[in-house]
Amino acid sequence: MSLFVTLALLAAAPAAGEDPDSIVVTGTPDAKREERKRAAEFVRRAGVARLNPVARWIAPVCPRTVGVDAKIAGIVNDRIRAVAAEAGAPVAPKPCTPNIAVIFTDDGDGLTHAIFDKSPREVAALSPIERERLVRGDGPVRWWYGTREESRDGIPNDSGVLKHYNSSIVSTQVVRALRAATVIVDAERADGTLLDAVASYAAMVALAEIDSDPPPPRDSIMGLFEDEPEHRSLSGRDMALLRGIYSLPPDREAYQHRRQLVGAVREGED
Repeated sequence: MSLFVTLALLAAAPAAGEDPDSIVVTGTPDAKREERKRAAEFVRRAGVARLNPVARWIAPVCPRTVGVDAKIAGIVNDRIRAVAAEAGAPVAPKPCTPNIAVIFTDDGDGLTHAIFDKSPREVAALSPIERERLVRGDGPVRWWYGTREESRDGIPNDSGVLKHYNSSIVSTQVVRALRAATVIVDAERADGTLLDAVASYAAMVALAEIDSDPPPPRDSIMGLFEDEPEHRSLSGRDMALLRGIYSLPPDREAYQHRRQLVGAVREGED
């Protein structure tokens, strides 16, 4: 037996008196750094906590799907509710006032133009670049959000001044809340895609403030409409990101949220 083979066998064998079942294999520092790098890239491409702290649903979510028959609408609504519950987001009991609109249409461009023209207040918070991307986008799904700032105590910042009833050296005292989400599905461009996959995609973008600017994260439902999608349902990283969003302290700076979400996605790989 060669010295190399002998050393390999010795390295693989447990020490005398040691229970093989008790041996714990740990990743190398290089492997852990690579895992964290992949998680950080996933969060970066999702666009959450890039410049602003995370916005999430504080009011219970109530999805409503239109433009399709009741059976299909029910499938989409139920999928959003199920994903929200699994992520830890609040879910409104039925019946409820909708705050998530999923709209199926044969003309995504025309409908987006019409909404922007007839309801300018709904998209007033969007930057000119975001509006242009939404109006001229050619993807099968486009979406946007309505957000507002609230105090830690739930008082909306309607006047531009937030009242605080406590102090903290850690808390920003401000929470960014999602108050509306609009998801437009262009049925012509999404033709051939499984309904369950479209419903999962809609759930992902409705529950997190996902950046619609490509490229989407790898190993994600967000790549559904790429040439070779890896996932047609929510991936482990997708759910890890959503759970991270709904478990982190909302009143923190963007870099703190980003760091915690990277950790959440990293743990989701285990």
